[in-house]
Amino acid sequence: MDTSIPSLLLVLWLKSFLNWLVVVVQRHYMIRTFSGFFCISLALIDSLLSFVLTAIFYLEGFSISGWHFTRYYICLLTQIACFIYAMLHWPVFLLMGLDNFWTLSSSSRHTSWTQKLTYIVGVCLLWILAALYVFWVPDVALLFRDDEKHQCQLFSSPQSSQILVALLLTVTFVILYTYAPFEKWRVQVFLHSTPQCCLICLRQVMHTFLSTWASFLVLKIIAPLLMIEMHAYLQLNVIWLSFLNSFSVALALCGRSVAQNSQQSDTITDGFCSWYFCFTYGADEWNYGQQTDRTEVKTLNV
Repeated sequence: MDTSIPSLLLVLWLKSFLNWLVVVVQRHYMIRTFSGFFCISLALIDSLLSFVLTAIFYLEGFSISGWHFTRYYICLLTQIACFIYAMLHWPVFLLMGLDNFWTLSSSSRHTSWTQKLTYIVGVCLLWILAALYVFWVPDVALLFRDDEKHQCQLFSSPQSSQILVALLLTVTFVILYTYAPFEKWRVQVFLHSTPQCCLICLRQVMHTFLSTWASFLVLKIIAPLLMIEMHAYLQLNVIWLSFLNSFSVALALCGRSVAQNSQQSDTITDGFCSWYFCFTYGADEWNYGQQTDRTEVKTLNV
């Protein structure tokens, strides 16, 4: 899809502004998780890219250390950014999931400096590997236009749609599983019976996630139906990453409620969703939504 350079610069600056808006509003949560540090790095790279492309556009024909910069480099740098952004969706989502599973299984409530340093190194390494892949893999080919209309030929990332489809299938499966009318069906599928309190917890996880992100999810679904194409440099943004982080937290909670017989209450927040669970597994009793003498409240920030 061809995009004019002025509109490209405008969209890039708007994206950078929205990225920083979310990062600043959620600053208390951004410095505690891998997803937060990656969002900060994305906001920095988008701002740097916007500044460099704008400078090239208004200072066309200038030279630095023997490099002569023209508007040709605007399309070149934007396409390189598209290739790098396009391949980061799945790696970032998987690393978010691992980080959230680790955080939920940990008894510590605070992020240590060692963890923050690990996040910073991991984020930097991820960007470097993505860039090396783009420059070294022969399958990556840049697209250029030979006319003088000052337009760039850009493309979309398939990974964003793949994750969205996987997310919708997972949410649908969990909802069907928890609301299945017959316990016999669950036993046949999973070879064991599921406690009633576990089912209620799974329902509440999905309800919390969908009630927070329903409008964004609907927008992502109807955009392809309306033939609205988002380029790869737009698809990877802080809102999308926060959405994926909330979903990975929901998956971690679902896995924890099924795999463990927990006897404690948790208040878990990622800045957008706040999950509160108070449940007790017992032989003949279950409790949800209220504190009892047998439960202990713990707050985790993920």
